[in-house]
Amino acid sequence: MLGMAVVDAPFTVEEASAPDSRQARKRHRARHTKSRHGCFSCKLRRVKCDEARPVCGACASRQEPCSFPDPTVIAHRQTSSSRTPHEGTHTRSGRGLHNSQPFLEPLRIALAPSVGTPQSVNDDLLGMDNLLMIQFFHMYTAQEMSLHPIRSQVWRRVIPNLAGRNCYLMHLLLSLGGIHMITERLRHGPGGESDGLETVDLRVVMEHHQKGLKGFREEVAQISQSNAEAVYAGSLLLVGFIYASFQVPELNPPPIMTADSAFIPGQIPQTSNGPQLGWMRLIRGVSTVVKDQWTVLKCSRLRPMVLHFHGDEYWKDLPFASSMSRLSHCSPRLLVFARGANQAIVDLKAFWAASWVPSSTEPSFVGSPTSTYSSPTFDGAVDEQSRAMDILEMIYSRIISVLQCSVSQHGFPDDSDIQANFEEAAVLSWSMLIPNDFIGFLETDDQVDLIRGYSLVILAHFYVINTLVDRWFLNGSFKGEIYRIRESVCSLRNEQLDRLMMWPVKVATS
Repeated sequence: MLGMAVVDAPFTVEEASAPDSRQARKRHRARHTKSRHGCFSCKLRRVKCDEARPVCGACASRQEPCSFPDPTVIAHRQTSSSRTPHEGTHTRSGRGLHNSQPFLEPLRIALAPSVGTPQSVNDDLLGMDNLLMIQFFHMYTAQEMSLHPIRSQVWRRVIPNLAGRNCYLMHLLLSLGGIHMITERLRHGPGGESDGLETVDLRVVMEHHQKGLKGFREEVAQISQSNAEAVYAGSLLLVGFIYASFQVPELNPPPIMTADSAFIPGQIPQTSNGPQLGWMRLIRGVSTVVKDQWTVLKCSRLRPMVLHFHGDEYWKDLPFASSMSRLSHCSPRLLVFARGANQAIVDLKAFWAASWVPSSTEPSFVGSPTSTYSSPTFDGAVDEQSRAMDILEMIYSRIISVLQCSVSQHGFPDDSDIQANFEEAAVLSWSMLIPNDFIGFLETDDQVDLIRGYSLVILAHFYVINTLVDRWFLNGSFKGEIYRIRESVCSLRNEQLDRLMMWPVKVATS
């Protein structure tokens, strides 16, 4: 047959003269050994894998992430292959292909056909959207979630491994990879598709998100040492998805006022499109899981995600200063922040001190003397504002310290040097530190206008922190939220609040 090598044993001259003897010899064929335990990337490409661990030769030459199926899944697949030929037969048409893709087994279980669900999502177990999302997660999403090599390793290996054992985590992993694809497509604009950028149906992404969220809530309700690692991994996947969702217009309609709109203090926007606040409740679930299961997580495979080299004590002794002349290689946004952060804190404190004194029975309202209020509610709101201001000052001081350390370390640092230090300093932890009651007052509509307006201004200054961090799931996410807060504050017709909002808008638009 064509392509089949034939290898004969050596023979002597006497044997050559005996054709019958030569034909009687057994002919040995060179057999092709199949790669039955190869990595996922080689299986997707339908090429032979040398099965070298932890990175096979093909993936190493392409400089791509390499991951292998779980041994227990392989054993299950080999057991299934011993059944009758028509059970799980692998055909060229693709039928039975799920038996050769063990990392998609959770999808086969979770996406069983159900009444009222679109056929295109559930009936095609190996639909192209699902394959694209899992591939995109391994090739791009997992590698861009962290700048720290050890934490990046957790995203590339540990979390996918946990997802292979927990259906709800696989759904959350697919939804994060899918929304990353969508944000990349939006970032490149209408021409992205012609440039080879793949995209997926947002409806499919949201279905995975909803199924994963449902399973996650069921696991949280019975969290213990046995499932703490998986629950924390689910929390991380949910946080990334929540941040990225701010970039998708269908999930977060853009504000009315655009970036180039003139900001006039006291001007009332044409329509009201208030900021979203519920996301903070979900984000805070991560800290709850870490706190309750600390003894398990600190020695688990997710240990790098809960431990940071530089704790709070590291940043307390560094001075709060904003004058740094060696940041010329940094982005304009970082420069604006470095030059104005100190004054922004001073202005916020000055407004708080001039507007009311917590110990008095009546506030000194500025521009709203006829407002009615409940004294206990007012006192509680003012106390929470004071606590939130302390946390804001602490995080701003930590950011300035990062800039100073980067200057001392690199002389003239660029954004990549500073971003790595931002991650180490955990500047995004503010949403887990602010008081619960402060969030509650933001969500309550029956507050005194000035109280709510000032709380929103404080929130906008917190949102500035997220605009400084350069990650795919944060790029542009909170710029629109700052605009929404500006709309809400402008509707109060308070010039002092309008002036306090000018600095967050300036940073966001830089």
